[in-house]
Amino acid sequence: MTFNLLSQLSDRLMNKEDEDEGSPVDDVGVEIDDESDINFDVEEGEVKPVLLLNCGTWALTKTDEHRLDSFHRKQLRNTLGIRYPTIISNASLYKKCREAPLSMQVLEARWRLFGHLLRRDRNIPTNKAMLFYFSDNKRARGRPQTTLPITLNNDLKKLVATNLELTTQTDLDTLRLIAEDRPKWNALVAEIRKTAEAARSDDPASGQL
Repeated sequence: MTFNLLSQLSDRLMNKEDEDEGSPVDDVGVEIDDESDINFDVEEGEVKPVLLLNCGTWALTKTDEHRLDSFHRKQLRNTLGIRYPTIISNASLYKKCREAPLSMQVLEARWRLFGHLLRRDRNIPTNKAMLFYFSDNKRARGRPQTTLPITLNNDLKKLVATNLELTTQTDLDTLRLIAEDRPKWNALVAEIRKTAEAARSDDPASGQL
């Protein structure tokens, strides 16, 4: 999937070292004043809704997720008025701003939208497209593209307590049955996010959570 907006906002971040990465650093004490509160209101009310519009349909690569989170942290630091050489760890930044990595919010939106679609009538265009996708056994040669079904399947493969996956029509029917039970589906989504957050905290390339 081509993420044009994200690329335009973040390409320059990929050509230099982001100051919030690297070896651990001491956190700075940052107080959120009235002006910062106003800026956060703008961020929450105007910037984030535009940036995350229809994010439940995104199939992001690891690079896309890294760019998205890096861009988000840059905006949060700007809102707090933190400029180099003053530094703050990612964990403290998210805590002070009462925020979570956008990649985690995208993951949750992806699964909540998927569950909503699975509960809809099977004759709507989206569900017909899913039926066609999993009934087609032919796959193009070469490395598979990062599509939404592949992204959803990768999320499932990280779960150690289940044997769920999304590669066949049978897998789709199994997930449809789970989606019909909202508490069970919500528990699945929560477990997927929890697993993703744990994997993120263990991955040095993603920085501190």
